[in-house]
Amino acid sequence: MAGTQQDIGRFFRHSGIYALGNALNRLGAFLLLPIYTNYLSVAQYGALELFYVIDAVVSGILSIGIAHATLRFYFEYTEQGERNTVVSTNLIASFAITVAGVLPLAFLAENIARYFFDDAAMALGVWLILATLVFELSSQVSLAYLRAKEHSVFFIAVSFGKLIVQIAVNAVLLMRFDAGVLGVLTGNLAAVALGWAVLTGFTVRRCGMRFALKKLIPVLKYSFPFLLSTIVALVSANVDRFLINNLLSLQALGLYALATKFSKLLTDLIGEPLNQAYGAFRFTIMGKEDAAAIQARIVRYLFVAGSFVALGLAYFTDAVLRVMSAPEYWGAAALVPILALAGSIRLLTYPLQTGILYGKHTRHIFYIGAVMAVVNAAGGLALIAWLGVTGACLTVLLASVVQIALTNHVSQRYFRVTYEYPRLLRVLGLTVAFYLISLMFVPFGMWTVFVLKWVLLALYAFVLLRVGVFEAEEMVQVRLFLGRQWRALRGT
Repeated sequence: MAGTQQDIGRFFRHSGIYALGNALNRLGAFLLLPIYTNYLSVAQYGALELFYVIDAVVSGILSIGIAHATLRFYFEYTEQGERNTVVSTNLIASFAITVAGVLPLAFLAENIARYFFDDAAMALGVWLILATLVFELSSQVSLAYLRAKEHSVFFIAVSFGKLIVQIAVNAVLLMRFDAGVLGVLTGNLAAVALGWAVLTGFTVRRCGMRFALKKLIPVLKYSFPFLLSTIVALVSANVDRFLINNLLSLQALGLYALATKFSKLLTDLIGEPLNQAYGAFRFTIMGKEDAAAIQARIVRYLFVAGSFVALGLAYFTDAVLRVMSAPEYWGAAALVPILALAGSIRLLTYPLQTGILYGKHTRHIFYIGAVMAVVNAAGGLALIAWLGVTGACLTVLLASVVQIALTNHVSQRYFRVTYEYPRLLRVLGLTVAFYLISLMFVPFGMWTVFVLKWVLLALYAFVLLRVGVFEAEEMVQVRLFLGRQWRALRGT
């Protein structure tokens, strides 16, 4: 048991540091949100979302899963020189593949701009997006190396530097020069380019620039199913944007995009830190007898944390939007509760994939992705036409449930884990119940509701601690940890 607690403690230590780094990134987004929602119209915000869709589609295809494969094959070797060669080989390959992929698209930038925006002048935005993703994809390999070495503090330093650059450039270009969507894309490029320079310099200094084709070939074979799954995942993730733009309007897409930015906090503050820490961690514990028990605990902790944040988003997004954005954006708050619930469920996908990834049966991720693409396309077409933007949110929720159900079913074949389903359902039920209770506060004034919701959120946390979601030993460990932190603050 002591070993289990030690392993979980190591995981949460690095996960917490990654969470701080991601929080810095999100802080930048929220510091810029009042600027975006006051210096961009809803239609411009919708156009910005379409640029991000282009970025997601192209980067998803060109990444071909090399960053993830770097993490997986790094632990195939025990000698550090061999590990370094894996990293440097994948770094070179990722950069070369990305550059080769974006060059043809750069020549077609005007055609892409006319198709999506009916404006050839937006070609500059396409070029900015393509340049950004070259640096972004190459950086992912370096970030995989940092995760493998558990250099989580360095990750924070890079995140903070990118944050400063992004805020400064975007604020100046929007507020001083009224640069609009192109100003936002320029600021993003500047921040990503800085991160790439620092991360690549660090990785090359540690790993060198050796290229070994014999190490790249198995990586590409392992990654190929990820390419297929990425393509169908891109359809799943972005078909709603196309449907909203075509069936509704660019303004509706702007509201939906803003709502998804808030719900994405679940990924940025919880999901990504977990992925960054757990991606390497799970492969280091697989030889232990209690590996399945550790995963079951982490899934429970993850769902509790995700549910808490999701409830907070459902409670407070409306007040945040009313304070920092123009009235035309306030309607996005009504979409957040459904998207936040879907996000808290979707957080479980990455740990539930452990059996598939450990057994190297990555083809199943493609099959699941194909099912998801069908659910998102068919469900989105029907529900958006019927319920508008709310239908798009319900489609996301439906797809999230289907995804984790299929992922768990397949992964159990290769890594049997007994999850604590009664506790997980208890958390889900409490979260929905506390959200429904908050609807009773609607007739009160905004600031009264704001205070009451904070009280309700605190009560939610108290109830979670009292209804058996956590074991007695876990509660003892929490109290001991808080006691140590308190003594450290007092200097005793």
